[in-house]
Amino acid sequence: MTISLHGFSVILLGGWPFIFLGLKLFVEYRKLDELESYFIDNVLVRDNKRFWGRNKLIDRYKRLSLIVDFLSLPKLHIRRGDVTAAELASVPLSLKRWVLWPYRFGMVGFVGSGLWYVWIKW
Repeated sequence: MTISLHGFSVILLGGWPFIFLGLKLFVEYRKLDELESYFIDNVLVRDNKRFWGRNKLIDRYKRLSLIVDFLSLPKLHIRRGDVTAAELASVPLSLKRWVLWPYRFGMVGFVGSGLWYVWIKW
């Protein structure tokens, strides 16, 4: 039994959202508290946690999104004064990877879905 490129891409892009969702939920529920512990003195993280503190899915997503922004574009946020270089340096590399890779994985899936759509309609 062989599978065509079209069939493979359908299977891959069909499973991609579930893999991304699983990784994202794992990070939100298992790694967020540890991650926030490195930003205890940061005013933005503290205010964000206070506003989105009900511990529901949307609250955890919003709290994690702020820290993902810090870790994704560190120079911009340091220059703006949102976070210090010492705070970002204190986060272990393995934790940074756990936080950033699911979002990069999702971005690749999103772009891949768009390219696949254009390819099919061509």
